[in-house]
Amino acid sequence: MKSRLVRKHARSRATTRQLTSTYFDTRQHTLRKASAALRVRKTGNRFEQTLKLASAGLVGMQNNEEWNVPLANDQPDPDLFDKTVMARVRPTGRKMNLQPVFTTEIRRTALVLGRGNTRFEIALDIGEIRGHGAKSRRVPVSEVEFELLKGSPLAMLDFILELCNEIDLVPLYLSKAQRGYGLARPSLRPGPTKARAVLLSPDMSVGEAFNKIVAEALRHLSTSHQPVQEGSPQGVHQARVSIRRIRAALRAFKKSLPYDKRKAFNGEFRWFQARLAPARDWHVFLSETVPSIQESRPRSRVSLANLARGAATERRRATAEARELFKSRRFTRLVLEFQRWVLALELEKGAMFDLELKPFAQGVLDKTRRDFLLDIRPLSRMSEEDRHSLRKRGKKARYATEFFAGLWQGRQVDNYLQLMEKIQDLLGEANDAVVARQVLATLPPRLLKPSTIWRVQQWSEQRVRHNIKVGQPLWRRVKTAEPFWV
Repeated sequence: MKSRLVRKHARSRATTRQLTSTYFDTRQHTLRKASAALRVRKTGNRFEQTLKLASAGLVGMQNNEEWNVPLANDQPDPDLFDKTVMARVRPTGRKMNLQPVFTTEIRRTALVLGRGNTRFEIALDIGEIRGHGAKSRRVPVSEVEFELLKGSPLAMLDFILELCNEIDLVPLYLSKAQRGYGLARPSLRPGPTKARAVLLSPDMSVGEAFNKIVAEALRHLSTSHQPVQEGSPQGVHQARVSIRRIRAALRAFKKSLPYDKRKAFNGEFRWFQARLAPARDWHVFLSETVPSIQESRPRSRVSLANLARGAATERRRATAEARELFKSRRFTRLVLEFQRWVLALELEKGAMFDLELKPFAQGVLDKTRRDFLLDIRPLSRMSEEDRHSLRKRGKKARYATEFFAGLWQGRQVDNYLQLMEKIQDLLGEANDAVVARQVLATLPPRLLKPSTIWRVQQWSEQRVRHNIKVGQPLWRRVKTAEPFWV
């Protein structure tokens, strides 16, 4: 709390308290499954029971409904909460057999800051989270938490961005409750997850649809953050997918977005996507390409052991670089500045929040389809560069189609989506085969025998030819498919 910026905007004295909070749930985690958390907090000689329920909030921000009641001791009593509140997490009305799941021991130093009419709390938490049970695990806590008390979230974000100039801050997307449940049950620790489908409705405005798509992409990016920090190659892949979806949203809604900012954010996200590519390429090469090469000629005497070892080394190096990227000040600023920009669009209620969504979506889908079909030659007559360009245009068309497909109903929609997915998968497999040759060239020359290099090249060329042959009928179907949005 010695920051010059913090002292400048302080509107109260800093207070330091020792907080001991025990979180309770049933053996079946009834509360967690209802996106709720129940804790009993001890402060000095006083006890307080708190129930939190996750709720919809502004894009990129955690939002909770919260209820607090005093307690006489350290034992929870859910019946002290209003019955209508408890009905949301206990619809059957049956009594819950609660037990302690984990405890947080935190030394919190907090004060209120202000910018104009906006007030928000900054809290420095130092301590640990301790699991209960036979195998009591612990994780340290060292974090700064911001809570908007009143006013504009933009003012709070402006302050955080200024603070980033003084202090290296790394986003922490997991609440103490999420980390505590991960201690209690290792299967609940954050792992790589795929993006969830975004369901739009025809009564939404263009601005509302953009916010919903971007909110899901940011959520997807946040869930990938911890797996990347733990060195998960699949986490890196999902992080790239989330960034790709953000860029796809910026493209799809470009006619309604401010040109300069949209181009700037798209360029910055593209920079991070490119820097994450080597980790993804080496992961695919090691986990998919090498086994496929081995299976193609199982009796071959050409050993792939050195190739696998070299690829594993490169994957570790590239994954470590990805981990550092996600801890960089540049990444933190990008996420915060993008979030602030999206919030400003939402709060200022620009023209895009008055536009009807369905006609806008039809225009976007028409444009992306025309771009996809810019080159309609057979796949066999395209060069590798042409097929790669086709694949990229297909990705743009596929993301736009997935974004807006929910505005229409019927089997034709599902058939079209499946067709787009199939052609993209085949083009992606062909591209992976080409990338195999490219990444091979980056390994030390003395690591591989000429016979190993020859075998990889042969496999790559055969796989590309196979995918072109299988993909050509699909490509013809794509060109003649009737758009469902017409």
